[in-house]
Amino acid sequence: MSEHTPLTTPASSSGGGATDRAFKIGPAALRRRTKNMAYGAGLSLLLAVVIVWANGQQPQTYNDVLLWSVLGFVLLINLVGYARHRRYRRRAQMHRLRIAGPEVRFETGGEHSVLHRADIAAIRIYRNRRGIGHIQIRRSDDRGIRLEDYDDMEVLAATLKPLVPAAHWQED
Repeated sequence: MSEHTPLTTPASSSGGGATDRAFKIGPAALRRRTKNMAYGAGLSLLLAVVIVWANGQQPQTYNDVLLWSVLGFVLLINLVGYARHRRYRRRAQMHRLRIAGPEVRFETGGEHSVLHRADIAAIRIYRNRRGIGHIQIRRSDDRGIRLEDYDDMEVLAATLKPLVPAAHWQED
């Protein structure tokens, strides 16, 4: 399966045909997030077991108030985290980042937002051992957009590069 999806669009107003590239969140990133959720739940369970054990061994120090507050907090945090994770996975399957000419379009289901070339102040590439970790787009209003977990981040970076002058492009 291709890492990115090149699409051909009709001729743009700038004359001639334009190549439209669509990027999606990769399945490896979704698996990594699921694995991290499982690790978090496991550590929470370990904390709960330690508190239950400590309550049984030293009930004066580890009283019932501590026991139930820790168990309630761990349960609540894990339920909220799980709900947020499910929402992220559902939305990530519908999400596409499209770069067409002078604009970057973020599409998720029926929602979309457009970032025009004029709104981009700078782009910075952050690398790690495996390649590009994330791409930070700094907008002209000093807000940032972090792009991570997309399929083929190298192609995404190369596609974004013509949108800014060379002086506004940084790689770490």
